[in-house]
Amino acid sequence: MPLTDRLGQFFDVFSRRARVHGPGYKPPVISRELHGRILLLYGEVISGRLNTRARGYAEDHSASFFAQMHQALRLLYGRANLAEQRQRNDVEDVMAFTNDCTAEQLFDFIEASFKLDVSLRIFGDENEFVAALNDTIRRDGAPFQVLPGIQREQPEQHYVSIVRVAFPRVVRVDEEIAHREAVMPALSVLGDPAYAGADDEFRRALQDYRAGDYADCLGKCGSAFESVLKVLCQKNNITIRSGQGTAGHLIPPVLAKSTLDAGTFQEPLTLVARMRNRLSSSHGGGSTVRSVDQHIAQYALTATAAAIVLLVQDMGS
Repeated sequence: MPLTDRLGQFFDVFSRRARVHGPGYKPPVISRELHGRILLLYGEVISGRLNTRARGYAEDHSASFFAQMHQALRLLYGRANLAEQRQRNDVEDVMAFTNDCTAEQLFDFIEASFKLDVSLRIFGDENEFVAALNDTIRRDGAPFQVLPGIQREQPEQHYVSIVRVAFPRVVRVDEEIAHREAVMPALSVLGDPAYAGADDEFRRALQDYRAGDYADCLGKCGSAFESVLKVLCQKNNITIRSGQGTAGHLIPPVLAKSTLDAGTFQEPLTLVARMRNRLSSSHGGGSTVRSVDQHIAQYALTATAAAIVLLVQDMGS
């Protein structure tokens, strides 16, 4: 991997994404107890005392992990040393820093932990560890979740390669029920490689929401929904006529191929597209500055997620 791409992976972390945010953004806060539990969980897994592999024995990767994490965080923050007081070695420097760091910096640590060279040897199944992190966060009631990483198979001439689509990342979840019942099922169905484009757009919508960029969130919600409709057209042999590739034109023929009643579902599904057209920053507003409140963006996320799950489960296989 080119050096610029490698560095780009480490610079794409929670705190740097949060620097570009809207007026509704608030820095994350978590309890000291949760902070400590997350670090203890990492210590148990890194040392091999807890095994994330279904088979085989866990090993102690502490030395490699802390050396690589020290390098990653120093490059990210531009510091010779991470902790305020100089420590004796890399391990103590990372531990002292993470013990006293902000919630944003702890989330950086979490995201960086999946991008190290040693990560594959530590996390036999990274999403099993993501599930353990989310369970720890959920028990504390903190409004954050770690989105699972996504990999997909890519057929080559003589073999099948595994392509990284997305690393696990931390997002803010303001409504746990909506996240669990709508957003997570949408992320699950979008995990199919056929929906890779829509998955990326929907994840970016989540990122915009967390950052307080609510108008951009609406735009990406609409784009994700439209991408899903186009995939469904391909899967169900629906011809997309020239100039009619937008959601408003795609919904009627998609519904006609589904088992859903068009009279009941066409208007609710069309609303997802209308929100992008009328409220988001995806289309020019002329001299009018478009302002979207948080509760509108939250509705757009959950409505889009519900629409995606409804259609994909009905006719996407």
